[in-house]
Amino acid sequence: KQLEKTVSEVVDDLDPLDAADFDSVKYINEIFPDERSLTYSKHETDTSTDKKRRPHARLHMQLASVKRDLRSVSEDISRSVRQHSCQRVQTKQAVGDAKQSIQALFNKIHAIKEKAEKSERMVQEICRDIKSLDHAKKHLTSTISALMKLHMLVQAVDMLVYMSEKKQYKEVANRLGAVDMLFLDFANYTDIPKIAQLKKTMQKERVKLQDQILNEFHRYGPNPSVGLDDVVLMLREGCLVIQALGPKAKEELLIWFSRSKLGPYTDLFGSGKPAGELRLADRRYAWLRRTLREYDEQFGSIFPKSWNVPAVLSRDFCLLTKDHLRSVLKSNTNNLDTNALVAALQKTIAFEQELQVRFGTVKDSVNSNAANVSNGVGMDANSIKMRYKLERDGKKQVVPQVKMEFRKLVSSVFYPYLGQYVQLERENISKLLQQVEREEDWTGGKESKNDDENKKFGCNEKVFIYIKKSLQRCSRLTTGAILFEISGEYRQGLIDLGTLLQSKLPKKADTKELSLADNRVCCMVATTAEECKEFTPGIAEAVKKVIDSKFVEKIDYDEEKSMFAALVNIAVETVVKGFMTRMGKILHGMTKINWSTLPRVGDQSTYVNQINSMLVTFVPPVAKSLSDAYHLFFCNQLAKGAIPLYEEHIFKCKRVNEVGAQQLALDSHAMKSIFLGIPKLRGDEKISERRLRSFTRIVDRQMGRVTAIVKTMASPEDCLIATFKTLMPRATPEDVAETLTKTMYLKGLKKADQQALVDSYNASVEDKDRVALDAKSEGRLKKFFKFG
Repeated sequence: KQLEKTVSEVVDDLDPLDAADFDSVKYINEIFPDERSLTYSKHETDTSTDKKRRPHARLHMQLASVKRDLRSVSEDISRSVRQHSCQRVQTKQAVGDAKQSIQALFNKIHAIKEKAEKSERMVQEICRDIKSLDHAKKHLTSTISALMKLHMLVQAVDMLVYMSEKKQYKEVANRLGAVDMLFLDFANYTDIPKIAQLKKTMQKERVKLQDQILNEFHRYGPNPSVGLDDVVLMLREGCLVIQALGPKAKEELLIWFSRSKLGPYTDLFGSGKPAGELRLADRRYAWLRRTLREYDEQFGSIFPKSWNVPAVLSRDFCLLTKDHLRSVLKSNTNNLDTNALVAALQKTIAFEQELQVRFGTVKDSVNSNAANVSNGVGMDANSIKMRYKLERDGKKQVVPQVKMEFRKLVSSVFYPYLGQYVQLERENISKLLQQVEREEDWTGGKESKNDDENKKFGCNEKVFIYIKKSLQRCSRLTTGAILFEISGEYRQGLIDLGTLLQSKLPKKADTKELSLADNRVCCMVATTAEECKEFTPGIAEAVKKVIDSKFVEKIDYDEEKSMFAALVNIAVETVVKGFMTRMGKILHGMTKINWSTLPRVGDQSTYVNQINSMLVTFVPPVAKSLSDAYHLFFCNQLAKGAIPLYEEHIFKCKRVNEVGAQQLALDSHAMKSIFLGIPKLRGDEKISERRLRSFTRIVDRQMGRVTAIVKTMASPEDCLIATFKTLMPRATPEDVAETLTKTMYLKGLKKADQQALVDSYNASVEDKDRVALDAKSEGRLKKFFKFG
């Protein structure tokens, strides 16, 4: 179908006879649709489809046309058959020629292949001969090289023995490295008798050399440089031999040397010796310094620098000193002198730091041969191999660095006994607090015109300075558990300081008037406690910086900070209590006035002027002594205490008529102005309205209540409930019951009138807001007002 579709697309006018679905009957019916079409032809057009139909033709004409087509097709077929017959003959001839050419080519390839196989066999025979000659040459060269190396090894061993007997140690050190290198070439031939014999001889010679050089050091070691330059040279070259013999030989030599040098130290400072006492610890360290100087003079030119003998000697000295001090501390556990213990520990730590600076980072004294790499002197086999490898690679040998740690090497022995140091710090802090309590002027001194003077006590500065110095001192001694315990003593010291400050506050401030000096003491306590509150977190941070990481999370001074903050509040509240006592006595005079017989409303009452005078006199010194934050706190507390006290004394009056209530309203307005002016009594014009906003709200709210009460008292009886509800719309039922009842008693209303007013109030509010008067309330009010 795809082929037919493609043909139909290529050929525009496809003959119906070529169609795939050709139907002969249909085709004939289309040509001859009726009988007339057999005799004539014409063209007809289908008007409905507008398509041109096939022309009708006469039968004989159509047959003639078909016959012509058949003849044309037959001629085309014959012509094609003749052409294909000629082409078949030509093709057969061409195929024969191709077969002959292929056969000739095959014969040539076969001949070439035979020649290639012959050539390959010839090349293999030639290569086999060359390979055989190659192996022969290699074996011959190896044999000659082995014989030469064996000859060199025999000569080197003999020469090494000879030079050892002649004590030519420099040459021996060089020969040792060369012999070791030669033995490496015979490592796989140790079963050969000659090689085994040489190896055994060499091992004996190495042991002999080590013993010989150690004997030389034993003989000349105590004082090698007394007029014997040859001896010094011999020992120096002997060190090169020891280095070539390996780390073990060098370690044995250094152990002997360290013991020989530290022997007198043990005899002088050992356990039980007079010089070994704890208080004489600095003499031990002076002995090592002197010994190191003697080493530089006597042995500095003998031992190689890369051995770091002074560092090794210092390390062994520290370990030996640690054992000595452990014995001393253990034997004197019950009667240790704490001061001597701390002094010895401080000197020990300073000595460790000195050694750490001098020997903290040194060259590797075991594996480093850097001093002799350039000339190969005193190098073992491995070092020689490394040297030539680095030279081949064009690299420089890097001298390894070793970290020798001297910190806490000796001082750690003191740590189990530092509990007494904690006790000493506790006693020192306690003594300091006792001293400042004796020396401090707790009376507050005289008032000074200088704002910076007499604002606080100096005791806290002494305590904080001591804690700072103590922390610096202790952190140099230890930064572990002992410092954590001492930090606890700092906290206790701050608590004791707070207790001391609180004890200096005036007693019974709520029952007696405080003088200017008393107020000054309270303010100084508050300012001092505030400064302590600010400095306390700094102590915690300082401790966290120096203490071990595992204790950092446990350092917490928040409780002490909160204690000082509470102490500031207590001191300020003590001052406020003194003001309340003084103001209460003035307001007591107000209750003595007969408010029921006042003839007219006049100027503000005497008690208002007295309160104003008292505040002007006592507030400025307090306000100037306090910081900005606590000045406003003082003003807030004073307002919160003074206004309710004023309201309380209003209700303590006997009877108040309408004129008296109006006078009280005038007085309350004046009192509000006085209270609002309290912050400005400090004389500081820089106080912003934003900072005064909370204080103003307190005064407005509480004085608004007082004003509402006195205005309610001033209103007529028939308007009393309406006035009360208007002026105090948000009062609770309990507050309404108490305030309204007190107001009615002050106005002198009878019980029946009071009940009527209460009923009137209850009728105007919801059920949950109703109030009631009962016998208990009446008795309490009579007792409160003391009339009835």
